[in-house]
Amino acid sequence: MLSWQVLTDFGVILPDRPGELGRFGARLRAADINLIGLWGSGSGHDGAHFQCIPDNPDQFRNFAQSIDLRVQEGSTFLLSGADHPGVLVEILERIAARSINLRRIHSVSIDGRFGCFVWADAADWRTLTDLLG
Repeated sequence: MLSWQVLTDFGVILPDRPGELGRFGARLRAADINLIGLWGSGSGHDGAHFQCIPDNPDQFRNFAQSIDLRVQEGSTFLLSGADHPGVLVEILERIAARSINLRRIHSVSIDGRFGCFVWADAADWRTLTDLLG
C-alpha cells in the first residue's frame, strides 16, 4: 500500500567550500530542527544548492529568518510504502498515464521501505492527489 503526504520544502544556497554543510547542520541541531530530507550539490561559482524538508516548516522558517538565510519555499509530495522490484516504475507509469508532468524526483529504498519525493506543477496537484487517493 502506498501512502503519501504533501510537505513543505525549502531551497537554500550555501557557500561552496569545505565545512559549510557541516556548519549548517550544526546550526540546525542547535535549533532542534529535524529534517525529513536533505540533498544538494555544489556548483562552484554560484554556491551549493540544497533542498531541506523539515519535520516542522514553521520552525524552519523561524530559524531561517533568525540567521538571515534566504530560502525558496515550495511543496513536495512524499510517497512511501513497501519496497519491491519495479515499485518506482509502477508509480511513474501511473503518474504518466494521467499526463502529470513531474518537475523533479528523489527516491530511496532502505530496509524494505521505499520513499520518493516528487515535485509537480501546481496545475497538476489535484490530478496527482486524485491519483494517489
